[in-house]
Amino acid sequence: MTAATLALVGCTNTDGTANQTATGAVIGGVTGAVAGQAIGGSAQATVIGGAIGAAVGGAIGANLATQESELRQSLAGTGAIVTNTGSQLYVVLPETVTFRTASAVVDPGFRPALRAVSASLQRHPNSTVRVIGHTDNIGSATYNNQLSEDRAMAVARELVAAGTRSTRITVTGRGYYEPIASNASAAGRAENRRVEIVITPTN
Repeated sequence: MTAATLALVGCTNTDGTANQTATGAVIGGVTGAVAGQAIGGSAQATVIGGAIGAAVGGAIGANLATQESELRQSLAGTGAIVTNTGSQLYVVLPETVTFRTASAVVDPGFRPALRAVSASLQRHPNSTVRVIGHTDNIGSATYNNQLSEDRAMAVARELVAAGTRSTRITVTGRGYYEPIASNASAAGRAENRRVEIVITPTN
């Protein structure tokens, strides 16, 4: 594990940002090496497994980087935030651009952005998609759980209507249980009211 940690530290571009292709290759290589050891038990099996895993991981990392670039370009100016962790893409949709207050109806002005996300998902079909709704802590837990689920479902319906296969999508409402900012301020509550689209490669 020490070697993997050291290798990951080195997976950066010259400007200090993460090199997602290299990170994917390292993760894939470590996973493949472990699998090779478990299956074959020999040093040769470990090396072969590591090489295969690195190739697969590198391809996944490169594909994620490509999709990230596409999404950043197509969502520029919409208020949506795209984050690449090296193993997943997070597309965060703030309430302020996606829904009206206390509503679970997607704002018509944001539908083109969701169609762009759906188009990207169709260009990159080898992934699963989780749509997760979140709220602030104003109101009861029951109310917020339902609102978060309704909003996630509304976003998922837009993706499906634009062509993404429904079998790729799971929908979850998390209510106010996973805040990313303090609910003690209006600004923090606004950050917490969001829908996340989490894209995870399957191969």
